[in-house]
Amino acid sequence: MTKRIQQLVNLKKVIREMESDLGLTSLTSIEQSVLLAVSDMQCKNGIAKTKAILIHELTANISRPSIFRAIKKLEKHGKLIRVDQAKGEYLLNVST
Repeated sequence: MTKRIQQLVNLKKVIREMESDLGLTSLTSIEQSVLLAVSDMQCKNGIAKTKAILIHELTANISRPSIFRAIKKLEKHGKLIRVDQAKGEYLLNVST
């Protein structure tokens, strides 16, 4: 058990370092989850739709209002780009 816990500790350290390298440390955990869900969907589908963000495995346990607040904040800070206003389609802003 101790070995497995130490492996988990080491993994958490690596993840925190990666988050720092990617400039994600200023984001809340919900904002990070939304951003990562968008990235995952963009890799798979080319785009992330609001409906898909709401049910993604990284965001499924987050309330709908919290997800929409996170999307709005991520847009405001230039992390996400809304592609189609009417259809709620998003992409990562890779220039930030």
